[in-house]
Amino acid sequence: MTATHHAIVRDGSWSSLRRRPTPRPGRGEIVVAPEKVSLCGTDIQIVRGDRDDPSPIVGHEGAARVVAVGADVDSVTPGQRVVINPTHPGDPSFLLGHNVDGLFQQRVLIGASAVRAGLVAPIGESISSARATLIEPWAVVRYALHAMAATRPDTLLVIGDGLIGNLAAYLAPRVFGSEARTVVLHRTEEGRSWTAGFAPSVHGRALDSTWQNDCGDAVALLVSTHRDATASAVDRAVERLGSRLVAVHPIGGVPAGSVCRTLPGVDLAGVRAANTGGPWPPAAVRFSSGERQIVCTGNRGVTTQRLRTAADELAAEAADVDSLLTHDVGLTVGVEVMNALCAERRRTVDDRRVMRLVVTMNPELVRD
Repeated sequence: MTATHHAIVRDGSWSSLRRRPTPRPGRGEIVVAPEKVSLCGTDIQIVRGDRDDPSPIVGHEGAARVVAVGADVDSVTPGQRVVINPTHPGDPSFLLGHNVDGLFQQRVLIGASAVRAGLVAPIGESISSARATLIEPWAVVRYALHAMAATRPDTLLVIGDGLIGNLAAYLAPRVFGSEARTVVLHRTEEGRSWTAGFAPSVHGRALDSTWQNDCGDAVALLVSTHRDATASAVDRAVERLGSRLVAVHPIGGVPAGSVCRTLPGVDLAGVRAANTGGPWPPAAVRFSSGERQIVCTGNRGVTTQRLRTAADELAAEAADVDSLLTHDVGLTVGVEVMNALCAERRRTVDDRRVMRLVVTMNPELVRD
């Protein structure tokens, strides 16, 4: 009899729990069992059909156990706890949860190309399974903030109030210093209220006509919106801030061919792609016009070493960061919440704003 496992499989914008054949690793491959997995903004875009990524199973954030290894694999062993770096810096055919099946299943095959590239990172036992779902976004946000820090901003302006935007606000004082100001722009009062409770020192503002008055003289812009809104967000900041804007870093994606009318000649998608895998120092494009000097960066993923560092930092982090994980549920409820977010396009479930959905995939492996 063929072994099977549970998987959350999407069909259009609707997802369901199904049985799938459990893979056996071939030469150079491994199979892992995820503990808990979180649904990120990019996953939601894929399931909604806002992106054309082909994988029927999304998910790339969470710790897992190695359960089987193929021939010639000596970098990890069965029983090891790991995270998978979802972004291969040199092989576009491996993007976990995008073009290969992701972590929202009880057994996941990781291909030889990813294993050879060192994308399977052993981590310690002290970080909880829920908090481990923050390792990848923590590392990505850290990279983005450090990329902009070279411009010595006195203000971080965040457009986008999902988990990435709130995590950036949480981490900004550690990178820019406690004297720097953080301003987060919100489309709704509900979002502003949530951020105010999570990070009270942040200046939460509506997208009104006066938000620029809260910014200082050297502003770094982090764009964490839906990727189709990236260019317009940059244009809005350039128009409002003028020469006060010193850095731009899209972290929520940039469609190929997307153009910012206020930064003619700047290929934001290109510079973001140039930083696939998080090289250091990052590739950058400098835009100059009169008194205006803007350093444009971006990134797709980070190095595996940065994931390890993020795991260590999160293991020692205060409990405040767990507030980002608003809905921590089992498989059945997880599918229901995923459908509310994706098919029904709701942001509030059980009378709570969903900042991050976390789903338990293998209860027997979970660490509290």
